[in-house]
Amino acid sequence: MTAADTPDVFSVRISTTENSVTMVELEEEYELTPDTLAEAIKFSAKGWVCEVDGQIVGFAMGDSKSGEMTVIAVLSEFECRGIGRMLLEKVRDWLFDSGHDEIWLLTTSDPNFRAYGFYQSQGWSATGLIIEEEEAEKFVLQKK
Repeated sequence: MTAADTPDVFSVRISTTENSVTMVELEEEYELTPDTLAEAIKFSAKGWVCEVDGQIVGFAMGDSKSGEMTVIAVLSEFECRGIGRMLLEKVRDWLFDSGHDEIWLLTTSDPNFRAYGFYQSQGWSATGLIIEEEEAEKFVLQKK
């Protein structure tokens, strides 16, 4: 992912059906804008995109400073094709290569959401730690 990808990445993120979010919410709740994202990828954040016919259809990012897998999003019409798994693996491997023995992410605490089962199917473990202000549960993955 490069700074030039940020408009398309935001378009993918706000189009998700589960855990949907608006541009206003991203800015007000997370202080996240195309400019702040472009700045973050200059330092400790790194991301990967998946393109189909020149269009970004999915992306994932992590933060090497904290060891957090920060976001993964795939356009609904491209779900269930292995894109999310591949992007998650890219971030996972990079975070482990950055020196972390344990990495983490926040996702819904509702096991009825696809993300909950998806992360578990990829080896991540729910910790039971609920982050109320995020309405999310912390998941962790240990380096093998």
